[in-house]
Order: sequence, then C-alpha cells, then structure tokens
Amino acid sequence: MRALFYVEHNYAFSILRPLQQEIRARGGKVAWFCAGDEISPSLIAQDERQLASVDQVISYAPEAVFVPGDRVPGFFPGLKVQVFHGINEDKRGGAYPERGLFDLYCTEGPGRTAMLAPLAAQKGYFKVEETGWIKLDALLQSASSRDSRNLSEPQILYASTFTPRLSSADALYEEIGRLVKEKSWRWMITLHPKMSPKTIEKYRQLEHFGARYIDSAGVLNAMCDADIMVCDNSSILQEFLLLNKPVVTYRNRDPQPCMVNISDAHQLEAAIEKALAPGPEMRSAIEHYGASITPFLDGKSSARVYAAAQELLASGWQDKKPKNIWRNLKMRRQLAYYKDLIGN
Repeated sequence: MRALFYVEHNYAFSILRPLQQEIRARGGKVAWFCAGDEISPSLIAQDERQLASVDQVISYAPEAVFVPGDRVPGFFPGLKVQVFHGINEDKRGGAYPERGLFDLYCTEGPGRTAMLAPLAAQKGYFKVEETGWIKLDALLQSASSRDSRNLSEPQILYASTFTPRLSSADALYEEIGRLVKEKSWRWMITLHPKMSPKTIEKYRQLEHFGARYIDSAGVLNAMCDADIMVCDNSSILQEFLLLNKPVVTYRNRDPQPCMVNISDAHQLEAAIEKALAPGPEMRSAIEHYGASITPFLDGKSSARVYAAAQELLASGWQDKKPKNIWRNLKMRRQLAYYKDLIGN
C-alpha cells in the first residue's frame, strides 16, 4: 500500500504512527502531509517522509489517505479513510455529522458504529468497519513497557477540552494553582491546541511552581506516567480510563460511576484524594467502562484498519461521494492549489 497521512494538528502524530508501523511492516510506503497553522512539521521524524506541496501529493498518488481529523481534500488521489481523533467523543449529541468526505470509517467500537452504519446503508457511498482505535495500540504498548519510577508523590495529569461551555480550564485554574503550590502532588498539564492562547499561557506559568506543561507530542507518555487524571468533557478521559486509572471530572455532561464528578472547584482537592485511593466499586466500574467503549484492547487495531482499507481497494472501489464543491474550494484556497480545477 502507498499511504498518505493528512494531518492538521500535532495530536495526529501519536494517533497515526502505530498505523505507519503496520504499513511499513507489510512492505508499504507512508508519506505525511501537514496542513494549516496548528501543526508543527518539525515533529516529523528523520525516518519519516513529508510531502511539502499538493503537487508532490499528486505525483506520489496515494492509494489511501488516512485522516484523524474531520476533513480531507477531495482532490487528493486515493481512498479517504477516517480513523478519528478521539474515542466516541461527539460532544454535540445526536447523529454523527457525516458530510460526504470519506469512503471508509474505521470505528473504535459499537457506539460509533451504531451512529454511522445506518447512514452508510442510507447514503451508499461509504463503508463502516469496526476495527478499534489505532492510537490505543501505541498507548497500550507504552503503558506496558514504561518503567515505573516509584515516585512517592502522586502524579496528576490535568486535561481540558477547548469548547468553552464544556471546559473546566477557567473554572479550575485558581484551585489547581493553589494545589500546585501547596500540595506535594506532581502536576502535568495539557490543554487542547485550540484552547485560548491566554488560557494556555496562564497554565504554562504554573511551571514556575513545579507543574509541567505537556505539549501534544508528550501526552501519551504523560498518560502512562500519571496516577489519576483531572478532566471535564474531553475524550482524552476515555483513553485514560482504558488504562484502568481513575478520573476526576468537572461538570461532565454524562458522568459515569467510574468517574469522580464534581460541580464546584472547591470540591477538587477532596475528589483527588478519593481518586488516589479508589475502592473496589470504583475499580470495577473503571474496568466495565473500558470494555463498553471498545472491545479492541489487544493492540492490533492498526492491523484491522490496514486490512479494511486493503479489502475496499481490492474490491474495485470507485469514488461515489458527493462533489462537496464548496468544502473543496475552501480547502483549495487554504492550500493555494487550483490546478485541474475543472472536473474536480
């Protein structure tokens, strides 16, 4: 397979690299295309190939384009495969917003499959395969191989979504700042790259008091190192729960028995203390929740995604998606590419 990874955010690297490893192991080729201002091409490793222009993408002629984000240029060659940037993390509620951009959706479990399968039957131009989420391959491998540092102080990872009405970043800032300064807990902090720059900067200032700010590239290791997570409605909390670790949530819109959910910032310290010493009921609830999110915790989701894409290609796949003229014009403008516009 000749694959292209289309990425617009730094979190895409940790999601796609397990699939890159799988494709390479099978003798295939992988190239990366970085688009937009919210990604750092410097994160491309020395042994990874980056295509710097749309002309190079056209010449490379990928057979399949794998995307963890919500959009992809329709004028790129190849099968368009959605692999998702989170686990069943639709915060808007209701049906998944399928916009006619992808030929294949590789879902992590029955929840998202149930959203998309009826649309696939109705619209007829895309397929849905339940494969598991490829990022979990790396997360589970890292969790099993990372050395325990046996630190006496608990390690807490704070993460937040960027959606203002669902975020805890402003509401918890003062209390987290107090706990960073007063308690002997080791804090790691990561915020969504779309978060307000002012909010990110004030959390970065907590590094002066011993906290560590974690960029997207380091989040996977931070999750493995942390004892608990403090979060809100970000899908990252589901990833963390799959490591069988407790999560404290602030005003979660659908709190579960496996979470310590609070509605007031002043409850945070007590909630952390509870999460650091989970009882049998909470541990059982965490294990049950993980199994309900995805049945694929074997570290082989990348192999299933690869097989699903190969099977569709081998079936004589033809692009039957809507033209999406307006969306593709917007992407052409972003990428400054107007060649061969007629007929695309």
